[in-house]
Amino acid sequence: MESKKQYIVLTPFFPNENSHVGSYIYDQVKAIINLSDYDVKIIKVTSFFSLEKSYNYKEINVRIFKIFDFPFFIFPGLFNVVNKIRLKHFLQKQKIENIKFIHSHISYPSAYLIEDLECKKIIQHHGLDVLQLKNGRVNFIRRIQRRFLIRNGIKHLNHADINIGVSSLVLQKLRDYKDYRPKQEFVLYNGVDTLKFFKKDIVKNKIFTIGCIGNFWKIKGHITLIKSVHKIINDGIKIRLRLIGSGPMLPSCKRYVFENNLSKYILFENEVAHDKLNDFYNAIDLFVLPSYYEALGCVYLESWATNTPFISIKGQGISELIPEKDREHFMAKEESVESLTEKILLQYNTRRDFPFDNNYDLNKIISKFLKQSFFDEN
Repeated sequence: MESKKQYIVLTPFFPNENSHVGSYIYDQVKAIINLSDYDVKIIKVTSFFSLEKSYNYKEINVRIFKIFDFPFFIFPGLFNVVNKIRLKHFLQKQKIENIKFIHSHISYPSAYLIEDLECKKIIQHHGLDVLQLKNGRVNFIRRIQRRFLIRNGIKHLNHADINIGVSSLVLQKLRDYKDYRPKQEFVLYNGVDTLKFFKKDIVKNKIFTIGCIGNFWKIKGHITLIKSVHKIINDGIKIRLRLIGSGPMLPSCKRYVFENNLSKYILFENEVAHDKLNDFYNAIDLFVLPSYYEALGCVYLESWATNTPFISIKGQGISELIPEKDREHFMAKEESVESLTEKILLQYNTRRDFPFDNNYDLNKIISKFLKQSFFDEN
């Protein structure tokens, strides 16, 4: 009997029992498994210094492959020749042979490792910093290695058979590099698993409630949202804001709320498992994430799937999915308290419906992806 085609997913992100990071990749993998006859295997790439071991996550076996490299993202890929040889030995040891496709997530380290493998090579880009130039903790080294990263990154991406962006905006960021010469490109939006995220018949809060989920990084714009809510409260309107997330900007956001006596209106909540967020989206009246450097944003789609309206920022990847008739209503200007306040109040006063577009159901997205010509060629 002919064996199944091997479909390898190589990624630095995949959830485990202690972390939901990479949940969108897990959902994508599950859809590929369910909608195809490929033998899908997951290889999670970690630092050589990581203590993580291979594990099972919700019936999926996750193999750990550790790479040699300097810590703190200092000249990544310097040991790439060694790591590529080690990956080949790893695949042999795991008895992973006859690979038809290898689907790598983000440029480094995944794309760097696969160029010598004899199979169809897919590289999926999830962020706007496509070459990860903003990574690393040492600023003066980051400046030195910029040219190093661009040269090496583009070289590896040009070796790929297909470069995938989670939005057209992501692919445009790649095309901004003059030496980028893709063989083929494809936009693969992060669809949403509508078995996880769906509208529930529950009684909403008496007080209009805004929800936000996101890492507390500057680019996510939490402080803009907090100041907008503060302004609305000062105008005598009853409103509440629920924030879920962690990160470096969290202390300053908490301090602003405390110093302005907003604690009974603005609530900071603990992170919850990804598959438990459906209740959160259904319990709020409006989802807002004023991120101004966003490739797409899975949280927008998750909220949308529950028919909970959301507000985003103009010019981000999610704008490609919002119907033109709704864009002025549900998109604010970047880092503008006034613009965001205006959009929140517009929704507060109109309670405009925003029904989910089923074309972005994950199964439909992946089904369309698997029907592309680059799969038929094998």
